[in-house]
Amino acid sequence: MKQTWTNRMTFALAAATLTASAFAQESTKTSWANSLAFKGDLRYRYEAIQDDSKTDAGGDTFTRERHRIRVRLGAEAKLTDSLGAGVELSTGDADPISGNQTLGDGFSKKEFQLSLAYIDYAFFNEKTHKLTAIAGKMKNPFLAMPEDLVWDGDATPEGLAVKGQVGNDVATLMANAGYFWVQERPDQDDLMLYAGQVAAKIHLPKEAALTLGVAVYAFQDIQGHDVIDWQGRNGAYGNRTVDGRVSGDSTNRAWQSKFMPVVPFAKLDATVAGLPVSVFAQQVTNVDADDEDQGYAAGLSLGKARDPKSWEIGYSFAELEKDAVVGFLTDSDRWGGGTDGRSHRVYGKYQVLKNLQLGATYLTGERKISDSSKKTDYDRLQLDLAVKF
Repeated sequence: MKQTWTNRMTFALAAATLTASAFAQESTKTSWANSLAFKGDLRYRYEAIQDDSKTDAGGDTFTRERHRIRVRLGAEAKLTDSLGAGVELSTGDADPISGNQTLGDGFSKKEFQLSLAYIDYAFFNEKTHKLTAIAGKMKNPFLAMPEDLVWDGDATPEGLAVKGQVGNDVATLMANAGYFWVQERPDQDDLMLYAGQVAAKIHLPKEAALTLGVAVYAFQDIQGHDVIDWQGRNGAYGNRTVDGRVSGDSTNRAWQSKFMPVVPFAKLDATVAGLPVSVFAQQVTNVDADDEDQGYAAGLSLGKARDPKSWEIGYSFAELEKDAVVGFLTDSDRWGGGTDGRSHRVYGKYQVLKNLQLGATYLTGERKISDSSKKTDYDRLQLDLAVKF
């Protein structure tokens, strides 16, 4: 009997241990799964570009037509109430401001690159006050306008950032700062970006809000250094240049100017006749440049393509002189990217399903506006089919 009782006790303890272990493993799995959020999107785009600065073999202007895809796959982990991390892969190559891949290259495989890899820590994360620190390759931590003069929407800065806000029902005050490595140089001082932004969002009656703010982007060790040219065409994306370092039989181009763009902006969001309406304006002055240092943007939108069968239309205008901002970081679509251009943008979106959207954008403008003898027309049509998952 004693042996039987002992065996039963041993079996019961073993069963209890296994059950507890299973529950613990299941709890761990559940906890691990609950901490992760996966997301992604896929965009198919038809694009037609007529750039009068480019001609065919016969010297005639032609319209370039192409089909492009962009895929982004990301995961965000909420490790504790304060600590999080995120990664994202995107189609693309060396281009820092676009993940588009053009179809029609012999069915070649398309590249994926690391577009995000960051850690964030929330010191406070309450409704009325927030303070978060971010490290790594991150989403743009600054408030940007729909037709932003400084940033392309796909730019992902690298370094350290802090985002904070405090507010109540009357107004919300926001402050963002960044310490970014733009270019690590083995034999010279690194190209750095020290940036700061302050803004106030004033809450108005009838769910309207007015946001006012200013940002300062101070680039260090940029004047006289070779330009960052991810295309490898010895170009500076509109910025003025001087001769740089000699490499082999070629002379690289170097930035002529210093850069510290100061960017005031304003945005009004309201509801008119039951429809969301947004109006914005942005201006930039490169206070470290001696000329060609101004930029302007303004636009409006009606509606919001978010819920199924909802729609949105909008118009915006932008103009950038040659050294208003650093050219390789600006919007890649208007006048072909960079500075030294002006453009009108008209767009429309329609939300077909919860995760399916149709879009159309038409841009018309001019390139090389600083020299009337070289100025050319630029037109671009984009038709988009986008899916989020």
